[in-house]
Amino acid sequence: MPDSILSARTATTVGRPILDRLPAASTISGKIMSLFIVGSELPDRVPMAALRRDVAALVNACLELTARMLTGGDTAEPLAEVRADVMEWAREGVTIDAMHKAVRVGTQAVFDHLTARARADEDHVALIETAHMFVHLSRELAIAISQAYLRERRVAGSDAADAVAAALIAGNATPAMARACGVRLAESYYVFAVGFVPRRGADEPHQNRHTLAHRTIRRIRAEVLHHCDDNALMQMGTDTATLLIPQDHFDPAAAERFVEQIAGAAQTQVRAAFVAVGAGGIPEGVQRAHAVLDIMRRLRRVGLERFDDLSLEYQLSRPGTAGRHLAALLDPLEEHPVLLETLTAHLATHSTRLRTALVLHVHPNTVDYRLNKIAEITGLDPTQPDGIWRLRSALVARMTGAGEKELAAGGDPDQTAQAC
Repeated sequence: MPDSILSARTATTVGRPILDRLPAASTISGKIMSLFIVGSELPDRVPMAALRRDVAALVNACLELTARMLTGGDTAEPLAEVRADVMEWAREGVTIDAMHKAVRVGTQAVFDHLTARARADEDHVALIETAHMFVHLSRELAIAISQAYLRERRVAGSDAADAVAAALIAGNATPAMARACGVRLAESYYVFAVGFVPRRGADEPHQNRHTLAHRTIRRIRAEVLHHCDDNALMQMGTDTATLLIPQDHFDPAAAERFVEQIAGAAQTQVRAAFVAVGAGGIPEGVQRAHAVLDIMRRLRRVGLERFDDLSLEYQLSRPGTAGRHLAALLDPLEEHPVLLETLTAHLATHSTRLRTALVLHVHPNTVDYRLNKIAEITGLDPTQPDGIWRLRSALVARMTGAGEKELAAGGDPDQTAQAC
């Protein structure tokens, strides 16, 4: 979002372009930054750059909301941004009184800036209408702040719900135990396994990683509860999460959008898989969903996969004679790690040579040469349908019997080809 909102010039009040006089975000940020710093422990926990970034984000969202009100535009999106930004401050321990004061100071500064040059005789009506709009703005901001703190309180008070989630995953939850924790067990659930792809080039200082991870987890929790009307149970980690969502509180047709929202909250790519199970089948469902998640990671896939979509790959990864035979088809490539890496990337990009070349940062002719070598060494042509099918099956089967060899040869899939 730009530092000031000067592009929306359609709003006028008694012929005067009030919107053109909206101040720069940096002007307002400077006025309220000290409210979060002086006498606060925040600078000891959160990097100063992050504090400035969060203040600027909140100010920008409030300015956008002001602009929408002045133009009669839709305010839903900026209000949602305000709530999200306020939740970030609530997570850091900023009191609701301090947040109301900061927003009040900022709102007053914007109003003063807009009306500083107004003349009482000529702009009397304009001043009244602007004042009325700011009363409405203040009310909307107060409601948004209260909603954000209420939701953050629900997120923070999740220990009891987390205990129920852990018991369900372990297979030893009882209705009485759930009731004691304030949770009503559902008859059936969607079990989501979610993995977070590490971001490249993360240059945050080591001492800040725990704080950043904690904030990310809280954002994800809030997003999940918002989407599922506070009915989801979760077991959260820094790399993966398990979500248990009652089937009567979730539309599977919206699963892809749900995963996109989780990715937005995590601020990184995610991969997710889900299965539908009865309450008694949660432990098995968790195992299946996470097995599919591991297949996705090894195949370098991101986004959402339903269990049914990867059921063949799941079955091929199960231990057995057939799986070992398939995995052995790739044994000749163990001495050629570059070819194994090329094959993995080629299959992950749906056998598209140009995309494979892009992922591997090589010329397409180099990809062609390597694919020909793979065909020569294994006897299976990765450019033909039958060869692709058998090589893909072999690669999946290899996960069980030779997964460590695959990782040793090709490296961590998340580190070698996140873009796939």
